[in-house]
Amino acid sequence: MSFSQLNDIMLKLTDEVTVQVLNVLLGHREIIDEEIVNILNEGSSPETEENIEQEIKEEPAPRIALKEVRKSLYKLNERSLARYRRVRDRETGYFVYYWSPIWERIRDLIVRRRKSSLKKLRQRLDYEERNLLYVCASGHNPVTFSDAFELGFICTTCGEELSQKENAQTIHFLKEKIQELEKELKTGLDELDGLVELQEKVK
Repeated sequence: MSFSQLNDIMLKLTDEVTVQVLNVLLGHREIIDEEIVNILNEGSSPETEENIEQEIKEEPAPRIALKEVRKSLYKLNERSLARYRRVRDRETGYFVYYWSPIWERIRDLIVRRRKSSLKKLRQRLDYEERNLLYVCASGHNPVTFSDAFELGFICTTCGEELSQKENAQTIHFLKEKIQELEKELKTGLDELDGLVELQEKVK
């Protein structure tokens, strides 16, 4: 299962392998790093004859090494998105680390990032709706009426005449994008809540 709400957010914060590792964590209540490696590498292996044939034609996907997964787990731990439980193996004497996601922090990350994007879009929408904007034919930075008046309705970038910008399309786009982000926020949180409830049942 892929948690799309986190993928784009995490890619901005870290790397692709860490995104994959976090998605595996979200699908398990508790898991060790070796099992994560197996899941990631099995997921990229061919399962049908068609896939096998395609695999022969193309270069096989590179396998993810244990050290890469551990590096990603440490990154998630540093960001307080994952925690571990250390247990000593009675037979080998080595410590085994059991990893699990920190749901509250993951929810907080989604909310903060989405709300930050929504805030910027709403500010832009308010600006577009409250101001008559003027722009040159080349589309350089639009300015308000008062600024255009001070400039003598001449673009400071290219010297062309400034005329009133028709921003109905921009306003419509911004409203649609805001609705889309609001829906994505709710969907992402519902998705995580549903998984937490499922994991609670199997404890």
